[in-house]
Amino acid sequence: MEGTHFVFWNWTIAVYLFVAGVSAGAFAISVLAYFIGEEKYEDIARIGAYIAPFPLIIGLLFLIYDLERPFTFWKLLVTVQINSVMSLGAWLLLVFSILSFLNFYFWLPDRIDLIEFIREKLKDREKPAFLCRIRDSRFLESLTRPNLKRFRPLLGLIGMPVALFVGIYTGVLLGVLSPRPFWNNPMLPMLFLVSALKTGTASVCFIGCFIMGMKGMSREKVETNKFVIHSVDFFLMILSMITIILFIFGLYTVSRNSAEAAKLIMGGEYTFLFWGLAVVVGILVPFCLEIYELLPHFVDHTALREHNPWISGVTTVAVLAGGFVLRYVIVYAGQATLYITS
Repeated sequence: MEGTHFVFWNWTIAVYLFVAGVSAGAFAISVLAYFIGEEKYEDIARIGAYIAPFPLIIGLLFLIYDLERPFTFWKLLVTVQINSVMSLGAWLLLVFSILSFLNFYFWLPDRIDLIEFIREKLKDREKPAFLCRIRDSRFLESLTRPNLKRFRPLLGLIGMPVALFVGIYTGVLLGVLSPRPFWNNPMLPMLFLVSALKTGTASVCFIGCFIMGMKGMSREKVETNKFVIHSVDFFLMILSMITIILFIFGLYTVSRNSAEAAKLIMGGEYTFLFWGLAVVVGILVPFCLEIYELLPHFVDHTALREHNPWISGVTTVAVLAGGFVLRYVIVYAGQATLYITS
C-alpha cells in the first residue's frame, strides 16, 4: 500500500455510529418483546420504546456538527440519489426517527394524550364550526391513546426491518469505500448489526434490571424480564464472537491490502483497544456474567439466582463501553490504512 492517509472522520462519527446502533437495538428488542408476549413482557417493550428515539437524536447532532457546512444538512432530505449510500441512509434515518417517536408515543401512559389535550383546547363554543367538527370527528377519536394501542403490531412490523437496516447500514456505508482495505470487509455490516442489537439490549437491561433492580425487583419480574433480556444478550454475545472471528478472517482473505490492514489490530496500535476493551471487556466479561446468571436455570432447571442489580449494571456498562470502543477502533483503523493503489 502506498500513499498518504489522514483522519477525516473523528470520534464524533464513532459516537454517531454507536448511538444509532443503540437506538436501532432498543427499538428491535421493544418490538420483539411485544410480539412474544405483550402483557408478560410489557416492561421490556415499554423501556425499549422509551429509549429508542433519543440516542439517535444525539447521534444526528454529532453527525451534523461534523459536517463541513452543518447548516446545509437539510439538502440530504430534499434529494434522493439511488446510487448514494449516504443519501439513502439519510432517508432511512428520517423514517426510523419518525417510527421510533411514534412507538415512543404509543407506549406512553394513557393519561398522556395529545388528542385529548387538543380536544380540551377546542371546547370553547366560540371556536369556528369547522374546528368543532374536527374536535368531534371519528378520525380524531381513533387517535386517542386507548385506540392507538391497536396500531402497535403494524408499527412493529414496519419498524423492525427499518431498525435492522439502520443497524446494518453504517457498516455498508464504510464497506463501499473500497480504497480503505480495513473497511472493505464483507462481515463489517453484520458486525455492526450484531453490535447494535447487543448495545440496544444492554441499554434496556440497564434500566430494566439495574435501575429498576436498585428500587427492588419482584421475583416475578426476575423470572420474566430479567430472564428474557439476559437470554437474548447471551445469544448476542455468542453471535458477536462469531462475527468478530469472521471479520478477522475476512481481513486476511479479501486482499493483500486488507491482510496488511489487519496488523493494526493484530499487534499494531489498535490491538489493546480492539482485543482488550472491545472484545474482552465488551464481550467476554459480560458473556461470563451472563453464564453465571443463567447457568442454574439451564443446567439444574432451577429458578434464576436472586437478583443482584450490580451484576446487571456491570454487564450493561461493559457491553456499552465495548460497543463504543469497537466503532472507535473501526473508524480510526479504517483511516490509518493507506489507499489501495494496486
